[in-house]
Amino acid sequence: MIAELAARKGPPYTAVLLLLLLPLVGCGGSGRVTGQVKEIEAGPLPGVHVTIDGLRTHEQLVTDASGRFELHNLPPGPYAVKAELPDYVMEAKEVAVARGATASADFVLHPACLEEGSYVDGGLRWGLQTAQAILYVRFTAVSEPDRWIVNDQCVVGIDHTTTVLSILNMGADSGTIRKTIHIVRDGRVGWNPGDEYIAFVRWEPAIGRYRPIAGPIFMIPVLDGKVVWDRTDAPNVRIGDPVSKVMASLFALLPAAPR
Repeated sequence: MIAELAARKGPPYTAVLLLLLLPLVGCGGSGRVTGQVKEIEAGPLPGVHVTIDGLRTHEQLVTDASGRFELHNLPPGPYAVKAELPDYVMEAKEVAVARGATASADFVLHPACLEEGSYVDGGLRWGLQTAQAILYVRFTAVSEPDRWIVNDQCVVGIDHTTTVLSILNMGADSGTIRKTIHIVRDGRVGWNPGDEYIAFVRWEPAIGRYRPIAGPIFMIPVLDGKVVWDRTDAPNVRIGDPVSKVMASLFALLPAAPR
């Protein structure tokens, strides 16, 4: 049919020929996006909602039993692909679809995490009994937020590389305290490199890190060798006291402090 029309002369036949060819050109130039969604520990994730947005394009679909998805007939260009599932952290990425080609977009979803915990201030007496170690530290480096499983909960935390300047005490289960340790702060706000604190901490075997008890409540700021902390239940500690004096005062209050 197309060959017969091409052999004829005249504008009407040329127009008909072009109309017949346009769908063929359109199909040959389209591309597609394929991918798979997995859970960080449990493998393929079915039922994940995948959305793709681009120039004049908005498509949605759900991953199959193997966690796979495939989007067809996409014009060439850049696309934003998003994978979402309740109780998981949404992930998004950019892909470029070439004419007649297949772009890949694989995702690994993390379980939704706590970014901040609920901290209860049980008082200085509770803090002295609960902490496995009380350290005078200086932060030397801060990582990007990461995820850990702590006490069967997923927690977003920031890992701080820390220099230990002095140790007040160390509990039997607190791990091995060296000159350089790691302290994890819950949430997405980190302490700054160079900051100094007297830190009430516990050892978390599951992640191999220390965590402050009651979050930041028992992190006593130190500025120019003096503490910036004042509590009504700590009569021996006052704002502006030298670190050495504060450490000695806390040591005297320890329930099991040697005499």
